[in-house]
Amino acid sequence: MNVKTCCWLSFAYLVLSPAALAANAPLRVPHIADAPPFMLTDQQQTPVGGILFDIYQQLARTLNRPMQIEAIPRKRVTDLLLLGQLDFYCNGTPEWFTEPQLRWSPPLFVHRDLYISAEAFTDFADFSRRSKGKVGTTFGYVYPTLSAMFARGQLQRVDSYSPAESLRHLQKKHLTAVVVSEFEYGYLLKNKHGLHVVEIERNQIQCMYSPMLAESTVQQLDQAIETLRQQGQLEQILTKYR
Repeated sequence: MNVKTCCWLSFAYLVLSPAALAANAPLRVPHIADAPPFMLTDQQQTPVGGILFDIYQQLARTLNRPMQIEAIPRKRVTDLLLLGQLDFYCNGTPEWFTEPQLRWSPPLFVHRDLYISAEAFTDFADFSRRSKGKVGTTFGYVYPTLSAMFARGQLQRVDSYSPAESLRHLQKKHLTAVVVSEFEYGYLLKNKHGLHVVEIERNQIQCMYSPMLAESTVQQLDQAIETLRQQGQLEQILTKYR
């Protein structure tokens, strides 16, 4: 091999290597203490299952990429996505995470927030008129449909660090009601006797992508999500944890 050919091959290697490496790099996603059943962990707090875990595994398998799940404080997720230190997170909406640089996937599933109490309401309008008392909520969560009732003192917000903790307080009658997602209600609360449910909000959950994520990877993830949804695999994952 002459020097010219050798140098050309070395230059080509340097140019192509980053793309080749990126194509095989792990897809980096956060574990931010998502409540069961969104993320299930073992005694060492290592993710081992759950809705998000299963979705991530399906996406990684479809893209033929390894998956790297990193424990991240919730308040740092947006910053790390913007810095390119995380690739995506699949439990958000543009209303919850408002940074304009974030990019969004097609919808994954519908997330319904439920007001759980011993009192029955005919609908949300009836609930808005008659509900009162202490309500178990999750620290750091925003509940737009309840904000006016909190502001005028009709409802008193009592924050816990997890929906499971709020549900335990409800069962001990320390609270009048709790607000949790339908998945948390179905998975965490086995004894639902005497409890009534009213839907207070619903959102289309999407993956939010780092602006640093390669466009080709974004397109592959979008296509993978559409395929999983059309083939019913997303619904199978949700049904598993309802």
